[in-house]
Parts: sequence; C-alpha cells; structure tokens
Amino acid sequence: MRKQLKTEHTRRLPHFHRVGATFFITTHLYGSIPKVVLKKLQRKRDEQIAIVNQLNPPDKNKQIYFLNQTFFYEFDKLLDAAQNGPTYLDIPEVASIVAEEIRKHNGVFYNLVSYTIMPNHLHLVLDFSIQLRNNIPFKIEHYTNLSKVMKLIKGTSSFRANKILGQSGKFWSISYHDRYIRNYHHFLGAVNYTINNVVKAKIATHWMNHPYTWLNPDYQKLKLIFPNRSKDL
Repeated sequence: MRKQLKTEHTRRLPHFHRVGATFFITTHLYGSIPKVVLKKLQRKRDEQIAIVNQLNPPDKNKQIYFLNQTFFYEFDKLLDAAQNGPTYLDIPEVASIVAEEIRKHNGVFYNLVSYTIMPNHLHLVLDFSIQLRNNIPFKIEHYTNLSKVMKLIKGTSSFRANKILGQSGKFWSISYHDRYIRNYHHFLGAVNYTINNVVKAKIATHWMNHPYTWLNPDYQKLKLIFPNRSKDL
C-alpha cells in the first residue's frame, strides 16, 4: 500500500500524497506575504524551472527539486521576518486553539511527531502510517489523506480563532507546502527544522523555551545533532 501515489494540485504546487507516509508541512496566515512579493518569488522559480526543462539535463528532476527547495527557504524566510500581514498566532489564546486542533487528530489520522506555531505560520511533521496499522485489512476508502486533515485543522481553528478575534473571513492561506519524508536522514532534518525554527527566527534561545513548539517524547531521544542543517527538506 505504501507504493500507492496520489497526486494533487493546490494552486501552483503539486502535492504528492503517498498513502501512509510522513510529511513535513508548512501553512501560513492569509495575507502574511504580500501577493506581489509571492508572485515575484513564484515567477523566479518558474522561470528557472522552465530553463531546466528546456535544457533537459540528465539530473533534471534533481535540479527541479532543489529549485523548489530554494523557493521554500526564501518563502519561509519571509514568514520568519513577519514584516507583513497579521501575526494572530502570537496571541496565546489563538495559538492554543491551533495546538488543540493539531492534537485532536493525533492517534486517529496520524502520529503527531512535532509542530511549531510561529506568529504567522505553522510547521508540522505528521506520520500517517497509523491509519495502515489501525485499518486491517486496509481499505483505501477508509483512509483520510493529508488534504482532508489540513482542511479539518485549518477549518475548525480558523472558525474558533475568528470568534476570539471578533472577526470573520479568511484566517489561513488556502494553500500549504508539504514534503514527503523519503528516509531517516530526511526525517531528522524535517524534525530539526520544525523545532528549531523559533531559534532561527530569534523568538526563543531554545525550542523547549517556546510554549508552542512540541516534539513527541518518543522522538526526543533521537540524535538531533544538526539543528542548522535543513537542505534535505
């Protein structure tokens, strides 16, 4: 079953949702990056990918992968700066709501590995293999994929957060960024990036000092020895 691949598209980015896989996910508040800035960043990436496609080198897929990776780092750097748009997740009551909605589905749709809630965005590492273990014999019609899970988390948290903020309308951006975790090394990199984002953004001196950064105790004994290494995301 792990070999089954579902391809989806959210706006401009293809989403590859392998059944039972582990994912590194980033989503952000609506308006946290100006549209003109985001379009410029996307256009730069698309132009570079078009050149690679035209040249068609032997390592084309690898080059395109790293171009998308570069796009993500530039995108996340803009989010870390939090110079534009709302920072509602900096409000403890709002951040607590998001954390509750993430934890609600833990042990049901996924094994929650780690998360960090930043002022205007969120990083998650979710392991969906629990649905394979809990569904024997496995039936795909009983499987809840990443897209559905993100709709649940974002939908309910936005409704609850807007009530606290006394507003209505869009809270989260429609799109989100995800990476399928390919191997153990990639897994360590994703977890490190998630928990150490608050350190990189100078919000806390250590991830354990941030109330809305969390790592599953089952994984805290892992040798997380390269907190600044993230090139495999």
